[in-house]
Amino acid sequence: MVFRVLRPDSMSVWQNKEILRRFSRYRGIIDGDEIARYLIAKTIECDFSPNDSLEHLEILLHEKSLEFNELIEEDTERIKYRKTSSPSYIHLAETIANKYLESCIFCERKCEVNRIDGQKGYCLITKDSYVSSAFLHMGEEAPLIPSGTIFFQGCNFGCVFCQNYDISQSWKGKRNLDDIAQKVDVKKLATIADKLVDKGAININYVGGDPIPNIHTIIGSLNHQTCNITQLWNSNFFLSNKALSLIIDLMDFWLPDWKYGNNKCAKKYSGIDNYFDIISRNHKRIHDDGSGEIIIRHLVMPEHIECCSKPILDFVAKEIPKAVVNIMGQYHPQYKAYQFSEINRRPTSQEILEVKRYAKSLGILYEPVS
Repeated sequence: MVFRVLRPDSMSVWQNKEILRRFSRYRGIIDGDEIARYLIAKTIECDFSPNDSLEHLEILLHEKSLEFNELIEEDTERIKYRKTSSPSYIHLAETIANKYLESCIFCERKCEVNRIDGQKGYCLITKDSYVSSAFLHMGEEAPLIPSGTIFFQGCNFGCVFCQNYDISQSWKGKRNLDDIAQKVDVKKLATIADKLVDKGAININYVGGDPIPNIHTIIGSLNHQTCNITQLWNSNFFLSNKALSLIIDLMDFWLPDWKYGNNKCAKKYSGIDNYFDIISRNHKRIHDDGSGEIIIRHLVMPEHIECCSKPILDFVAKEIPKAVVNIMGQYHPQYKAYQFSEINRRPTSQEILEVKRYAKSLGILYEPVS
């Protein structure tokens, strides 16, 4: 047996009654008292053919989502006795995802390239998915440790301050992915996830780069995973409405970034259009229609308290009050940040304190995870 030394706060955080209340289902999965959403989705039978029109499949997806959300309210003991179906709700979602690959709309860039045929959009990822690393992460937020993190190559953002630029940006146009990462299909990805569970992971954490370009592979892997384990989506969250519809019922926990409080800053530093509109829409959906168990990561940037931090916190307090916020002070100039004098430094302790005080004034829960 392998004994691992965990951060003390990964255990003491569960003594916080509000954390336990907001993340009660996630805690239930850890304790074996609740069933992971993807396992429930496996029991929902879907009668369809891969040759059916995309429009028909999307209508069926909506119908099965309604069925899922009725089923998840049933008693856990009754759900335990349901049998896995084939084809299931997950097979349907995987089929639609692969059809979207023919004119990719996974993220809101909507490059509409045929990734099945090897074409590449902004992320420079074809239909093939690549994992750069997978390990038990002991540095995530306290309730998530130990986290079974799976890092994917590629990203649909172009952040000038990217701290994972080695897997999201620096290789683009310079190196072949086969030389720097492991190509995975749905079965290989499921095997990676299962091994992380064997090592003691309490969640499977899809990250990157970003998982968005790899939605089809991640969904497909769920057909081959069998463990009662939390599925966690860790992303910049710039995915399309249609892509979010594919995973909204399958993910138990959400760990989205929320970088900017307006569209102008997002365009300047990440090359993204309509950022605030899309990110706020997606956060609202998972809060209201998904599991609602969310830790938002907000990276405090120097000189961006009024334009970014406060508008984000205002939205959280008003529209998604169940969310917990990790107010992160880890920003430091990386990659190309030196080209922008206003962000070419770390945030001051006063700036971090101002954001935390503002969050507290709004009644936002941040202290147990920040």
